[in-house]
Amino acid sequence: MNKIELQRKTKAKNGKVEAYWFENESIGLQKTLFHRITIPLEPFDSGLEYEEQPLSTEIVLDWYELNLENAAELDGANLSHESYPEAEGSVYVGCAHNWCSVKELVFSKANDGRYDIKGSVVVEFENEGVAQNEPFTFETTIEVVTA
Repeated sequence: MNKIELQRKTKAKNGKVEAYWFENESIGLQKTLFHRITIPLEPFDSGLEYEEQPLSTEIVLDWYELNLENAAELDGANLSHESYPEAEGSVYVGCAHNWCSVKELVFSKANDGRYDIKGSVVVEFENEGVAQNEPFTFETTIEVVTA
């Protein structure tokens, strides 16, 4: 099976975190506040012949019921899937949304509305038959976007 080699081919660019409300009565989900962290990756050659190169994609992570109003509560926080098992994450590669298991996502307050983050994810490419699973570590800055 192919290997994408994210660590060698790309790096995280500055991203954002934003809040949104979502409900889905058909699955019993009442109106809930979610937070989405979007971290674009520098375009890279995925090595997959069937998709346009260079590939532009991003890591998308969704959490619910985080309090982003109080920066002191996020400073030093680690939003790993171990601590937040209901969270979801993916990266679109190989024409598929590949699950990301967040091993570490540590926030450090940088300045008003911005955080430096250190992250480590395992991208589960094998679930979608895209490539071998692989780890990806990164450091970047995210901005809190308010409506």
